[in-house]
Amino acid sequence: MKEDIVKSFNKIALLDDKWDHNQNYEKLLLSEVDSGLKNALDIGCGTGEFTQKLSKRVDSVLGIDISPIMVEEAKKRHTSNNIQYIVKDFDELNENTKYDCIVSVATFHHLDIETALPKINRILNKNGILIVLDLYDRKGLIDFVLDLVAVPANLILEKLKNGKTKEHVEEIQVWKEHSNLDNYMTYKDLKKIYNNHFGNSIKFKRLLFWRYIMIYRK
Repeated sequence: MKEDIVKSFNKIALLDDKWDHNQNYEKLLLSEVDSGLKNALDIGCGTGEFTQKLSKRVDSVLGIDISPIMVEEAKKRHTSNNIQYIVKDFDELNENTKYDCIVSVATFHHLDIETALPKINRILNKNGILIVLDLYDRKGLIDFVLDLVAVPANLILEKLKNGKTKEHVEEIQVWKEHSNLDNYMTYKDLKKIYNNHFGNSIKFKRLLFWRYIMIYRK
């Protein structure tokens, strides 16, 4: 399974940069990052677009990704003196370094979060912050109503942000193949897991465009 995910992200890494739904929430994510933090870990950094923005808020950032091509592109597109990018599966990341801030954007649904969360808690410094933006499996009336708003809003924003650029056949195929590897959990199940690991003091909420945000301050 992981080999398929790596191959898929290697293909995605070579696609042109475009606005996506994750970027719609970058200001929200960054607003949670306190000033004066020493170091940060970006799990699933991709081509480094958010990593670079995060690097302006902390002293240093380690961006890790399971895809070698993603890391190559990150080093080309979004570099800074205080960023280090490495090819690394989070499951294999050593626990020698602790972090003031750990972020992950659109990656958690590829992880075994029951295993990942205890490890994150171990490498997160006291008073540190974990910020997760990810997708979830939409179920029920609330998600149905959000879809009614999100679908037309998505069409408008894509036109505004990406112009009249059309997706090539190859690009459509790459994303179609990738969607077969996605494994989403429901909002209810995710909230239960986060509460079990971090208690009820977390900030957890639905967002438009089929995403949720989870904030945990240790």
